[in-house]
Amino acid sequence: MSFKNKFLELLPVFVQDIIISFYGYILIKQRYGDEYYQYRNSLLEQESKSSADLLVEQNILLDDFVRFSYENSKFYQSLYKKVDFDQAITLESLAELPIVTKEMLRTNLDDVYTIDCDQGISSFTGGTTGKSLQVVFTKEDFQKRMAYLDAYKIRLGIDPFESKKATFSGREFTRGWATSFTNKFWRNNWAYKQRLYSTFDMVEGNLPFYVQDLNRYKPEVINGFVSAIFQLAKFIEQKQLTLDFQVKAIFTTSETLLPFHRELIERVFKCPVYNQYASAEGAPFITECSAGSLHYNTDTGVIEVIETNAGTEMLVTSFTTHGTPLIRYKIGDLIKFKTGECRCGSLHPLVDSIDGRQVEFLISKQYGHVSLSHLADVIKGLPNCVINVQFQQHKVDLIEVLLNVDQTLYDQEAEDKIAKALMHRFGKDTEFIFKLVGHIPKESSGKFSLIKNFIK
Repeated sequence: MSFKNKFLELLPVFVQDIIISFYGYILIKQRYGDEYYQYRNSLLEQESKSSADLLVEQNILLDDFVRFSYENSKFYQSLYKKVDFDQAITLESLAELPIVTKEMLRTNLDDVYTIDCDQGISSFTGGTTGKSLQVVFTKEDFQKRMAYLDAYKIRLGIDPFESKKATFSGREFTRGWATSFTNKFWRNNWAYKQRLYSTFDMVEGNLPFYVQDLNRYKPEVINGFVSAIFQLAKFIEQKQLTLDFQVKAIFTTSETLLPFHRELIERVFKCPVYNQYASAEGAPFITECSAGSLHYNTDTGVIEVIETNAGTEMLVTSFTTHGTPLIRYKIGDLIKFKTGECRCGSLHPLVDSIDGRQVEFLISKQYGHVSLSHLADVIKGLPNCVINVQFQQHKVDLIEVLLNVDQTLYDQEAEDKIAKALMHRFGKDTEFIFKLVGHIPKESSGKFSLIKNFIK
């Protein structure tokens, strides 16, 4: 746990809210500048484009982006030294460029970057594939990504600034005395009209407090982890609780939205659930429209597919990753496209499904279920020496941590950091055994499991 979170836990809830809101104000200034408003307004003013226009636009953006990456990234200068740039890079010729794997990105990150980390905005991948990477966005790209998402929400009738928002994600500021004394498992970001609910504390005994506060707060929009929102909806339905507010929309993130998740969440909250796909690395956007279809937004990047043992896997090229360029990046997610046109009017290609990992969990004696997203956060920010990690549980009080590491960079400090993060999530009643291994096998499907729960 970081020093700032330890410091926050010592303060009364109201003071924590003030500090969090001040930080939220700083983030607003960082994320919503001139580039944001110009790009968002241009998106909202655009009329629907024909398939031909979308294709022309995508090819122009692709050529510009690949050339920029070659000219500014040492990694791509080396990788593309035999590429003929006298010809335009098109969707057809893109397939001739080398595929970039996560391991290639991890071991060459310093050469991939086109800017210094302190010049941009850093994002850490969640590590659901056992690896965590630090990617750096230019401030312009980061604002463009925020603008694209907000324009998408505005088209659905959601004002991203004026709507009261309830966010369920892995926030770490509710373990102090103030929470124990007040049973407030949430904090306020008043600058953004947002209440941040801790998913770490969503155990059976605490869920009534969540429902009571939601009824007081009356959010217009809910967003966050699929597993957390699903868990809350299931509790509300099982206990036959009443909600005294009407949500306009729910936006799920970070975890795969499965049909049974959607069915229950929409039934309980009586509003549409919208699925969306991007990634911490900055993949092109896939968004769900008002007609319930998933669209691959071709003005944000290129998604190619390759057949693997696991299925149809994505290769992503993202036009908003100038700080850490992604070109033909093997992101590890599966996708299925479908033909046809959508009644919403958009001619962006249709996506049938995005196949990610189903919701998994381990068990803590002290805190109950520890979800996949919580465990992914354990390896956020770790040095690049950790290649792969897997958490195995055969007993409630014992977690085996398999580590595949770069032996030239790995040290005891990295292991201690993981141990402290795990103890924070599982409590002191759980023992952790670390095993250094040369390889962590994949599942029969070809996917890699961060979690192996043998006691479910």
